[in-house]
Amino acid sequence: MARGTARPVRGDVIDDRRVAGRFLELLGAMKRCMRERLPADGGMTEERFRTLLTLRFYGKGYLRTLAAHDGLSSSALCIMLNRMVEEGLAARAEDPGDRRNVNYELTSGGSARLDAELQRRADAVGEAIGRMAEADKNRFARAIDTVLAGVEKLKISP
Repeated sequence: MARGTARPVRGDVIDDRRVAGRFLELLGAMKRCMRERLPADGGMTEERFRTLLTLRFYGKGYLRTLAAHDGLSSSALCIMLNRMVEEGLAARAEDPGDRRNVNYELTSGGSARLDAELQRRADAVGEAIGRMAEADKNRFARAIDTVLAGVEKLKISP
């Protein structure tokens, strides 16, 4: 197999660890690309963005669950969520079954802010994609479909 690629040459067997390493490399490259493409003004931090996405995904979540999902410490996330509550992006409610537990959820204002941030990020990437040749755009779109299909298979693997 050629160096730096996970694509097998005829007769070669794909090395699972090498593919996994390339996948992680892709994730890092995507993160760097987004960091470089996004203008610093008007946006939100990656941590706030992930937290809003997580709240949208879960609907409601406990601090520990959200912190574990986003890879943040409970104390850092608590501080961030308190600010988001003050800004009207998130709402906090006590668990009726156990008052020590607190649920957080996305507000309509938080949902609107998240949608605006998603649009801002899509615009930044779309601008760069718009400069690609048509053949490159088509190849890129097919590659994205292939990667997304692979990720779905990773989720259902035992």
